[in-house]
Amino acid sequence: MRVEGVWLMSGSQRILVVRLGAIGDALRTLPAVRRVRKAMPDTEIGWAVENWVAPILRGNPNIATLHVLDRGELDAGGSRAWRETMRLLREIKAHGYDTVLDFHARFKSGVISMFSGARTRIGYCAGDSTEGNFLFNNVRVRLEDPLENRVMRFLHLLAPMGLDASFDATDSGISVPGGPMAGAREWHDRCGAPWVALYPGCSEKRMSYHRWPDGKWIELIRKLGAAGARSVIFWGPAEKDVAAGIATAAGATSCELAPKTGLMEMMAMISRFRVYLGYNTAAMHMAWLQGVPTALFTGPVQVRTDSPLPPVPFRVLRADENYRPGESKRRQADVTSEVPVDTAFKAVMDLLG
Repeated sequence: MRVEGVWLMSGSQRILVVRLGAIGDALRTLPAVRRVRKAMPDTEIGWAVENWVAPILRGNPNIATLHVLDRGELDAGGSRAWRETMRLLREIKAHGYDTVLDFHARFKSGVISMFSGARTRIGYCAGDSTEGNFLFNNVRVRLEDPLENRVMRFLHLLAPMGLDASFDATDSGISVPGGPMAGAREWHDRCGAPWVALYPGCSEKRMSYHRWPDGKWIELIRKLGAAGARSVIFWGPAEKDVAAGIATAAGATSCELAPKTGLMEMMAMISRFRVYLGYNTAAMHMAWLQGVPTALFTGPVQVRTDSPLPPVPFRVLRADENYRPGESKRRQADVTSEVPVDTAFKAVMDLLG
């Protein structure tokens, strides 16, 4: 790893984290933020984030201030987007930050970094960022492995500050308030303490190449139920019909449908399970970053970039014989769809121990 530029440390530091989204990436940034907080306990840490991601960070003791960008206003374009951008920049500049950590590495995060008023703006070099982001930052980190795990990628941005970049699974920076955690405990007990959390939904963008067939989910759930491993199916916006259809077909003796939840409630609920199974989604990162053993369908991508990190136990599910590096992901749906039910069943049972 190479660092270009020098971090200018002052007596009392105010540090702005810029990671606007997505939810999974914000979660994977938390280990780096926690490392800063532990090494510099008197530092004030602010975080620039989009409104749809902010709920997962509210109340986190490592973050003093959330600077929330309204994505709806930004998407509206024109004068509304301009007013919202200027409002956010004025708010950030008024806090007098000394240093920016630009984890987002795109044009819009570069604008926030540049106009934050911070003397030191730490980001990634040209090859490790996009949309000209490197031009906005004056201290740059060049990664040795551009495809390394994202948690490690974010930890390595701390190199100019001289901080340890190792991952501590026992102190990931994830924080769930007592209320949601107590509610999750009561709910889980009422359900009979099921063992397996399932998340069969994924984004529309990935649906064409990432989905495991509903019929295989149903068969797996029934098989797990017969082995004494009852499941709960979680779901997010626009996913309820799919999740409910799978739950109904699998049968109430094998599984049940989770209630509608907010992000913090879902994170608390998932922490109660012995195993999580799903795709590379925010829910998967909620699970493993809280130490829940995880089985994941990776799809036709580099596994090491998005998988959990040891010592958290995990299993990768994909039909490797169908993986064709360099070919469009949308033409490789069989990397996920051809994973046998028996393979997924064995992965879950192995993790259950």
